[in-house]
Amino acid sequence: MASTVKKMKSTSEYADMLAKLQDIRTLPLVAIRVNELINDPNSSSSDIAEVLKKDQVLTAKILRLVNSSYYAIPGGVADVQRALAFLGFNTLAQLVLSLSVFSVFSADDTTEFSMLQFWRHALGTAVCSELLARRLKIPRPEEAFTCGLLHDIGKLVLHEVDAPRLLAIVAETARDSTSFLDVEKKLDLPGHSYLGEVIATKWGLPQVIRLAIRYHHFDVSKMDSILASAKPMIQIVRLANTICVRNGIGNSGDCSKAEITEDMLLPLNMRSTDIPQVEEQLLKDMERAGAFLNAYR
Repeated sequence: MASTVKKMKSTSEYADMLAKLQDIRTLPLVAIRVNELINDPNSSSSDIAEVLKKDQVLTAKILRLVNSSYYAIPGGVADVQRALAFLGFNTLAQLVLSLSVFSVFSADDTTEFSMLQFWRHALGTAVCSELLARRLKIPRPEEAFTCGLLHDIGKLVLHEVDAPRLLAIVAETARDSTSFLDVEKKLDLPGHSYLGEVIATKWGLPQVIRLAIRYHHFDVSKMDSILASAKPMIQIVRLANTICVRNGIGNSGDCSKAEITEDMLLPLNMRSTDIPQVEEQLLKDMERAGAFLNAYR
């Protein structure tokens, strides 16, 4: 059956789409400041608490997440300073950053593309990425959560600049039981990974997050151009994304069978026999992560 998605007619149409990226809002000032703190080795938890005082709406969302069953803090917390004492600087900083990123995009559901299901897939990939990072003893596993959460923001970017094209791709993946990436490749479209990296760079997000967004569909183990220290994180997000698609956790437009291949496992020193245990734990963790969906909407 013929594709319902139109190819780019010319390089000027391609350029027009990229130009529209400049119209996407910048991150809130609080997120920009927190992003700076994440990258500043001299920053402290009190610095984040001070910044959050300037955004009561964001603070309320943070406290709602922190008091959810996902973190299960005894007795709960009523202020950011106490939350920091339990969760630590890195975890809270990553929560602020990710919540702020999602606040930029529309939260409206449509019949053709459910934002709720998109966020559920993003959350599943985040939870699975952190689960894998802790299992593999990767430094800063909370960073894996953010990388997983933001891996598909390029699809939200496409929704902002060319919603009809996004909806046509989603319709085709569902009709042909194929992946979003395969349709993009077939039609020589700017990939969602590329669009996501462009906007993440515009926002000045940490390099490891930008790389995870750009390369989460690739085996980067033998790519010399990729920062060696970032490769495990990228491979983790790649595997986590595939596990979530395979288990039907949310839906971001990938309707493939999501096969887990050896090149996903070997760089992480994992075997196919490890996957059922990861999937079992992921499903348990997702039951506790329901509060996140309300916060990100």
